[in-house]
Amino acid sequence: MADGRARPNPTDVTRVEAAPVQGFVGLTLCGRYELHGLIGSGGMAQVWDATDLILGREVAVKILHPHLSGDETFVTRFRAEAVSAARLSHPNIVGVYDTCSDNGNEAIVMELLDATTLRSYLDEHHIVDSDTTIRIGLRLLDALEAAHRAGLVHRDVKPSNILLCVDGRVKIADFGIAKAEDQTELTQDGALVGTATYLSPEQLLGNKIDGRADLYSLGIVMYECLTGRVPFQGDTGAAVALARLHSVPLDPRRVRSDVPPGLAATVMRTLERDPDDRFNSAADLRAALLNTSVEAQPVRSRPAVQIDPDPTGPGESFAKSERKWLYPALFILLVATALVIAGLLVRETTLDDESSGSASSATTSVPASSELAIADAIPFDPQGKGEPGENNQLKAKAFDRDPETAWRTEGYDTANFFGSKKGVGLGLVLEERSLVDRVLIEGSTNGWSGSIYIIDAEDLDGVDPGTSKPTATFQDVSGAVDLDLTQLDASQRTGSSVLIWITNLGSPQEDERHRVEIAEITLTGSAAAN
Repeated sequence: MADGRARPNPTDVTRVEAAPVQGFVGLTLCGRYELHGLIGSGGMAQVWDATDLILGREVAVKILHPHLSGDETFVTRFRAEAVSAARLSHPNIVGVYDTCSDNGNEAIVMELLDATTLRSYLDEHHIVDSDTTIRIGLRLLDALEAAHRAGLVHRDVKPSNILLCVDGRVKIADFGIAKAEDQTELTQDGALVGTATYLSPEQLLGNKIDGRADLYSLGIVMYECLTGRVPFQGDTGAAVALARLHSVPLDPRRVRSDVPPGLAATVMRTLERDPDDRFNSAADLRAALLNTSVEAQPVRSRPAVQIDPDPTGPGESFAKSERKWLYPALFILLVATALVIAGLLVRETTLDDESSGSASSATTSVPASSELAIADAIPFDPQGKGEPGENNQLKAKAFDRDPETAWRTEGYDTANFFGSKKGVGLGLVLEERSLVDRVLIEGSTNGWSGSIYIIDAEDLDGVDPGTSKPTATFQDVSGAVDLDLTQLDASQRTGSSVLIWITNLGSPQEDERHRVEIAEITLTGSAAAN
């Protein structure tokens, strides 16, 4: 490879790569694409690292295996991939630049990425944590929604077609068997095309399919990420297919008790045998995952959950997990009952006092919640160099009541700041120390993530978000961030400043740089009690 970087494999790549085809190294296809080295090989094609000699950029060239290039069925399907993918332009879909037919070699020219496949990651690490699984799912749903809007069903969503880029992006590749929704499953000589492990029941049966088939396959991918295993297993593809048609998958929490209940329920719904029982669309599944991410990243301060060893098997582990939820629930119920009884006693005493002519009991009123006045904004870049902050001249635009103006971070090459920073942020200094009920942030919708800190200080000197517990967290933002903090104890949401701490910049903007814009921040609450 030209520069020694890890290369992606934008195809279904076998774990044992085929030997390079003799004569391909150094070959220039169509007088334009010079091949350098083999990236990987799949059942239909090989993918090569190449240079576009006209535009001077590196590309990936997918070349149909020579023994298949004479088969018109394979050639037609191969060319259909380029047509399908070229219809789609989306940051989470591997881009297709060109097609090429040269001396019997059929090729597709694609975007070259620094990435690894999710398949390779799972082979090495076995599982993916819940938060990362949600983030991967959300990015893939963005891509699938774009495809479904264009009338295309991917039909082969699986880990080897999912690319995890080093800059934090997630992309889906290989639209080789994508078809319009009104077409039935592509077969060859009656054999199913696709990977049986991840296909939906309707694909296995040869029934008409729509975008819900992709959601089913994505559900299997998320199940495997969370548990380290696929929900349906067998010694052969036929056995796997049979299991999918006649059995119910085991709840993910019976395999790993630390999977959040809401996330487990969402995944299980995607695996319903009947498409009508699944989520209706990628947008619906995204909304469910976003709600799950709020549950998985609670605003309530609580100690980390301790996961006990599981020497007795998944069933006992699941029971232990359920008891962990049950004990606090019983405690809360007892406390609530005691409070109700106490309230009734107080009310009875008050009524008795009033009836006897004594002075009425004093009551404590809850301050009305209203918009909090912001005195100043402080761009916060504790690990930056040079002048403190970022785009300080734009800070007032974050609370000027004009949604057309915005404060923004600087542009970065990657979503995670290349690891050089933990994050950047914007601090809001309040006119007076306040009890914050709600935080509303309007701005970028590119999948950025962050946290909220309510601080008892009018400047941010010495504040280290890396060592402090946030008041609330959010991730993969695709709309306004609206945080209701009223369920928290007053001590956790009282302060003189509110810090919006950005930990991931999301997908790149049109200039391929990663940044977050904050157009308007609205804080509501009341003056803090002395």
